[in-house]
Amino acid sequence: MSTLPPPLPPLAPPAAVAPARVSQRSPATVTLLIVLGGVMTFGVVVLGVIAWIAVAGWSIFSEQAQAALQDDAVVQQHIGKIDTMKVDVLSTGAAPGGDEFVFSVTGDRGRGKVSATWVSDGAEREILTEGVLTMHDGSEYTLPAEQASDSDSETEIESAESFEEQT
Repeated sequence: MSTLPPPLPPLAPPAAVAPARVSQRSPATVTLLIVLGGVMTFGVVVLGVIAWIAVAGWSIFSEQAQAALQDDAVVQQHIGKIDTMKVDVLSTGAAPGGDEFVFSVTGDRGRGKVSATWVSDGAEREILTEGVLTMHDGSEYTLPAEQASDSDSETEIESAESFEEQT
């Protein structure tokens, strides 16, 4: 024998389930939904392609800018060999010129930010035209480094003149 009382009968009969109503869509509605789905799919594909092109182009620009910075004597002296170089999007957006980009640079000798303008020399190279390297300690250096080509050309002229005198 069980100690539980028998179950209670239901209070009300279960509600009758209404039959599912099948809605008929007009051919115009179906066509509109298909066209709308196609347009949305096309839009997503186009946005994906644009994003891919932007990312690929940005990485090419960053690599060329890094190569130009690595060749600069000031960067070699204070940053050393560049390990990482990332664009600072907020600082670039706040920069006064449309061609000015700001990069956070880390190397084996130090770290800092480079705010510089660039000029494209074809599709293969970016040229650093003017900029500032701001080190982590706050010291600032003008980019690009001054070239000592004037003294070299004077030396070449002097040596050429001395060669003519010897003959």
